[in-house]
Amino acid sequence: MSNPTPAQEEFAAFLDKNSRDSLDEIHPEDRASAAREAAEHSEDEEDQYRAQKIDEAMRMPTMDSRTSLRLPPTSFDDGHSTGVKGVIADARSYENARQRTWKDKARAVRRSVFGLEGGRHSGTDSDGSGPEDADEEEFLNRWRESRKRELEEESRNPVRNRRTSPSVRMYGRMEEVDALGYLDSIEKVGRETVVVVFVYDHQSEVSAAIESALVPLVSTHPTVRFVKVHYEEIEFDNAGVPAVLAYRNQGDLFANLTGILELIPDEEDFDTDALKKIFTKHDIL
Repeated sequence: MSNPTPAQEEFAAFLDKNSRDSLDEIHPEDRASAAREAAEHSEDEEDQYRAQKIDEAMRMPTMDSRTSLRLPPTSFDDGHSTGVKGVIADARSYENARQRTWKDKARAVRRSVFGLEGGRHSGTDSDGSGPEDADEEEFLNRWRESRKRELEEESRNPVRNRRTSPSVRMYGRMEEVDALGYLDSIEKVGRETVVVVFVYDHQSEVSAAIESALVPLVSTHPTVRFVKVHYEEIEFDNAGVPAVLAYRNQGDLFANLTGILELIPDEEDFDTDALKKIFTKHDIL
């Protein structure tokens, strides 16, 4: 066999260098620690790759654009209860439940306010999308802001009956509210608190007469919460204005005095006493 040429020797050395384990170039006493570092580096790259894929999958937005939560398509975690996909499935369940809770609350409120018009705003909830959902999102945003303002106001002006119990709220005035304030007024009270809502028309002399008769009752019944709201704020049918709505148990309508003047006998004068009789008859006072 002939001796290899210089070119063959160089090629053989090149192959030997590239096929040699990188640990061969490390001192024998340092090879164990070098092997551990290489394994950890490989695991780090694997974790980074997995995290990157999860992050990319989580960039698909949910229906609620206001939240920072991002979930992948349902096919990504469908049927999984453990591991990364299980965590995402749990997050999806929580998000869906949160959205359903808010939407159910909004629809219940809209039925309470608008249902008095004979179904004018009944709508359908079959597909959970469309203009009604957009209205509900705006409604909820305004509602949260209104609740925040009310809490701040209550913290600045706490008025309670200290002679009986600190849990008994005293009112003694009639507050004017919008649609969201209407909602807060019937829900953010104790369960035993009666809330009287006066629906009025600022251009109606009859509304003015009802309010004049109502004011003395407000001051003499401080444990009853009285509020007034313009009929346009809650899209109330003008034909039924003025009206008095009474709630208890944080939102349960128990007295609907629409067209209240018609409830007063013709032979009686309309005044505070006549209004008080009607309220007493309907268990409002």
